Amino acid sequence: MALARQQASLRILLKESSYPTNEIRMKVGVEDATCSANITIRVHAHMSIGTLRQQVFQDYGFHPSVQRWIIGQCLCVDDRTIGSYGIRKDGDTAFLYLLSAKRANLSEQRCEEDKALVMLPPAPSLPDSSGTEEKRKYSTLPNMAPKKGWACAKCTYINKPTRPGCEMCSTDRPVEYVVPGSYQPDETELWRMQQEEKGILQYQQALEDERLQNLQQLLQLGGAPGPRWAAWPLSGGELRGPAGRPGPSRGGGSSGACWARDCLRQVVIYSQEPQVSCPFRDDTSPCSSKLQEREVRALVSAEEYKRFLERGLVAAERRTQNSYHCKTADCQGWCIYEDAVNEFRCPICWGLNCLLCKTLVQMGEAMHCPVCRIIVQKKDGCDWIRCTVCQTEICWVTKGPRWGPAGPGDTSGGCRCNVNGQRCHPHCQNCH
Repeated sequence: MALARQQASLRILLKESSYPTNEIRMKVGVEDATCSANITIRVHAHMSIGTLRQQVFQDYGFHPSVQRWIIGQCLCVDDRTIGSYGIRKDGDTAFLYLLSAKRANLSEQRCEEDKALVMLPPAPSLPDSSGTEEKRKYSTLPNMAPKKGWACAKCTYINKPTRPGCEMCSTDRPVEYVVPGSYQPDETELWRMQQEEKGILQYQQALEDERLQNLQQLLQLGGAPGPRWAAWPLSGGELRGPAGRPGPSRGGGSSGACWARDCLRQVVIYSQEPQVSCPFRDDTSPCSSKLQEREVRALVSAEEYKRFLERGLVAAERRTQNSYHCKTADCQGWCIYEDAVNEFRCPICWGLNCLLCKTLVQMGEAMHCPVCRIIVQKKDGCDWIRCTVCQTEICWVTKGPRWGPAGPGDTSGGCRCNVNGQRCHPHCQNCH
C-alpha cells in the first residue's frame, strides 16, 4: 500500500534460474552500409544486450557504440536480456547492424582505449563480511589476447597488419601504420601477397611487351619516309609534308609544299647541324619543322647516313664544355671528363690519354687552351693550331689566342702576328 501511495515505478526482472541453463547457438546476420555476413554466436538466454555487445567487441573488434541489435523487429536496449526478446533455442535469429565510426562519434583513440580495457584481466573478487566469496551465476567470456593489426577508422574492424585496405569497407590503411617487424603472416595472407606480387609482375611484363611491340613497329617503319612525307607521282620522286599553309614554292615540313627527294637528300648531306630543318622560306617566317631520324635514314644511303651521325657527334663534342678529344691522330674518340678522373681510355683506338698532363705543360710540350682549358699539343709544322674542342685558333709560341674577340682577322687582340710586318715572337714559326 505504501508503494502504491508513493506511485513508485516498478521493474520486473526474472531470476536467472528461470532461464534455461544450456548454451544457445544464435544465428546473427551482420550488415553495414556496404556488405553483409552471417555468423553464429554462443550465448545464454539470461545474457543482457550490454554483455552481448561487449562479447562481440572482444571477439570481433566491433565497438559497442557502433552496434545496433535488432531481435524480433525490436531495437534492443542494453538492460534487457536476450531471452526477453525471444532467444531461447538454437537457431534463433538476431540482426546486428554496424554504424560507421564517424556516425557513432567514435574516435580512434577511444576505440583503442576501450579495447585495451576489454583485454585487461579481471580484478580479483573481494571476500564479503562472512569470509565467503559470492559466486557469479552467469557465464563469462575468457580473456583473449589482443589481435595484431590495424583498426579501420570507418567501421572499426580489426584488419590483419599486411592488408592494404579494410576487409569490410575497403577503406585505405592508415598512412602512419607500420607492420610490426616480428609479425609472421598466416597462410591466407601469404597467398594474398603472392597473388599481389604476381599481378604486379604481370602488369610490368605487359608494359614491357607493349614497349617491344612499339619498338618493332618503329623499326618496321624505318625504311619509309614517314607519315609526314607522302610520295607524289612526279618525275624524280617528290615528298610532301603534312597539310599546312599553302605556297607556290617547293617547301617541306609543316609548310605543306613538296620537295623533290634529291633536294631533301642534298639538304641532309650538306647540313652542318645534327637536326635538319625544312628548307622552306617565305617572306614571313621560315618553316620550323625538323626531319625525323627515320626520314633522314630513308632519304640517304647507308654511308651518307653514317657521315650524318658523325657530324652530330662532332657538334655534340663542340657544344660540350668538359669534353676531351683523343690525342691519337685521325681518331674520332672523345669523352666528357670529370675532376676525379685523370685518364681516358679511348673506346675507338684504345689509346690512353692523360687528362691532366701537368708535366707536359711545365716542360712546354703542351699547353692549356685559353678558352676551354683542355690540354692541346703541337706535333710539328707552324705555330698555328686549333683547339679540337672549342675550335679556337691558338698561337703556339705565345700560348694565347691567335685573333681578337671578333674572330679570324681581328687584330685588336690575340698575338697580333704580322701586324706592321712584325712577328708576334722572336721564335715565331709563322702562325698565319
